[in-house]
Amino acid sequence: MSQWCIRPGGPFNQEDPSPVRTEPPTHSRMEAKMYGAGSELSIVSRSTMSTWISDSHFVEEIHKKRRRVCKRWRKTCTRDLLYRRLPFLSWITKYDFSKLLSDANAGMAVSLTAIPQTIGYAAVAGLPAQIGLYSAFMGPLMYIFFGTVREISVGPNSVLALMINSYVSEGGVAYAVILAFLTGIIQLIIGLLNLGFIVDLISAPVISGFCSAAALTAIATQMKGLLGLKFQGSNFLGVWRGVFENLSDINYYDAGLGFLTIFLLLIMRKLNCMMNLEVFRDQACLQNRWISRVLWFLSSSRNASVLIFSCLAAYLLEVNGLNQLTLSGDIEPGLPTFRLPPFQIERQVDDDETQILNFSDICAEIGAMGIALFPLVSILEQVAIAKTYSHGKSTDATQEIISLGIGNIAGSFVGAMPISASFGRSAVQASSGVRTPMVNVFSSGVILLALGLLMPAFYYLPKAVLAAVVISSVMFLVEYEEIKPMWKSRRIELLPLVLTFFSCLLVNMEFGIILGAGFHLLLLLHMGNKPKISVGEIQAINVIKTTSADSTMVNTSTIEAKRIRLICDRSLHFPGIEAFRHRINEVIDDEGCEKLIIIADMERVLEVDYTSLKVLKCMHADLQKREHTLIFDKANEVLQQHLTTAMDIPVSAFIQITRHNITV
Repeated sequence: MSQWCIRPGGPFNQEDPSPVRTEPPTHSRMEAKMYGAGSELSIVSRSTMSTWISDSHFVEEIHKKRRRVCKRWRKTCTRDLLYRRLPFLSWITKYDFSKLLSDANAGMAVSLTAIPQTIGYAAVAGLPAQIGLYSAFMGPLMYIFFGTVREISVGPNSVLALMINSYVSEGGVAYAVILAFLTGIIQLIIGLLNLGFIVDLISAPVISGFCSAAALTAIATQMKGLLGLKFQGSNFLGVWRGVFENLSDINYYDAGLGFLTIFLLLIMRKLNCMMNLEVFRDQACLQNRWISRVLWFLSSSRNASVLIFSCLAAYLLEVNGLNQLTLSGDIEPGLPTFRLPPFQIERQVDDDETQILNFSDICAEIGAMGIALFPLVSILEQVAIAKTYSHGKSTDATQEIISLGIGNIAGSFVGAMPISASFGRSAVQASSGVRTPMVNVFSSGVILLALGLLMPAFYYLPKAVLAAVVISSVMFLVEYEEIKPMWKSRRIELLPLVLTFFSCLLVNMEFGIILGAGFHLLLLLHMGNKPKISVGEIQAINVIKTTSADSTMVNTSTIEAKRIRLICDRSLHFPGIEAFRHRINEVIDDEGCEKLIIIADMERVLEVDYTSLKVLKCMHADLQKREHTLIFDKANEVLQQHLTTAMDIPVSAFIQITRHNITV
């Protein structure tokens, strides 16, 4: 066999074909290879005649390759995919002035809630107050282009702030920014690879226990600011131990202001529901729509209201020399600088030595558990809130994950902490008449205005008021109402809830959610592979046993034995096959008969794994030695094939029950 080639490089020269075309020698079989368009084409001819490759064939093959590439490109890059990945294209062309007014109103309401909340969550995370505001504007701006649910408000929340606290105490602000960057990168990869199903491995009881423990821990961390105490401790037990050890040092001015603020916030939270009380229904003046709107505005802006009045009161007290309150102090004013995340940091080891940590060292200190859990918890909250406000429509979880990842990556370039959707702010945004995700422009604009102009005023913000805002926001995340329905319906699932709750509360959040999710998966594996077997006696006149040779029946006899039916309710896998064996032995011991026909009803058994087949084979042989008969009834064709091949049992082990007999 000989080969000849068309050399690559430039178009075919018809006037001088010798440089690009040669004649192969004559053989019984000739193979030609043509190189073009980045691939290889083989032409095999059995003729002994010399053959020239035609120009038309060469051009035709190139066109075929181009058509295939274009066809694949058209299938991959479609208009629908573009609109899925850039959802703002579907509504921006229909945007009008009425939607602008609605979004502006909702944006103002959300920003008045977000400013004090994000400052408080920054305090929970152990970060400067301005970091919370940095995190509250960049994520929403990215969500305008990539988000799918107009009601969602993204930014810092209590759960992520609490998880960040332990890393911030070790590495400072840089670790929070690096975590935001890593969280965004992992979320973007998960979204692009459609790996969002990972969060489905975390069950509702585990989430309830996790959120409840996070809420109680967040409340505990704010007790120092609420009572005006100063001591070391950031976890649940450490804070309460410090509180009881320092009871004599409580600042009663801070404590009084803090508890009064909590009381006012809880009252203002219910202002928009007061019109439904019987006392006010008969008052015509109170049923005016303008009054209801004013009450709604006061309820929605309650956090901002107490923040403004407390700052004003603290300023007046400070001017008059009555500085008894613990104030927040200086907060860095101005807009954030757009720069790369701190992939290399310097850390002071002692007075004379400075340690330089590169990106790999930072990741090693954060640990694989933290790097993996932050994206999962953030995705879990984002998808849960997106489904809540989907209005019965299908939720594009993949696009939500992508938007969250891009928001976290962009936030890391302005020094932000990890973000996700917020239940409280999303509820305010939904109730404010939001029309499109453009609402984030107005909420982010107000936050940027606060960063540029209002930071000096926040010097007078009392820490007790900030703690009260956080406590009144997270106390409703304790999901105690889940216990009663779970107790009535599925008590066994209280175990992962309780385990997750106490592990998160007493150890740490990361360990608790991993332990709870793993335990629930093991519990599900155990329960899902433990068959329930019901027993009943067959009501038949006799059992006819037939033997045949060469497909011809040669003998028929009747077996005098008691007949027992075992009904298995699910497929048999290796974790549950021993329960099947144990149940059969129990039946034999209870009956006490010398001969017993055990009919296993396999109607609900869809498959049997190899380990179970081996156990069934041993059971079949053992029962034959004890003069008992094991018969399989209503097995499907695939199951019959597996049983006959792997167990090496005759076809007579399968039966067909008629009205008056059992034919074996």
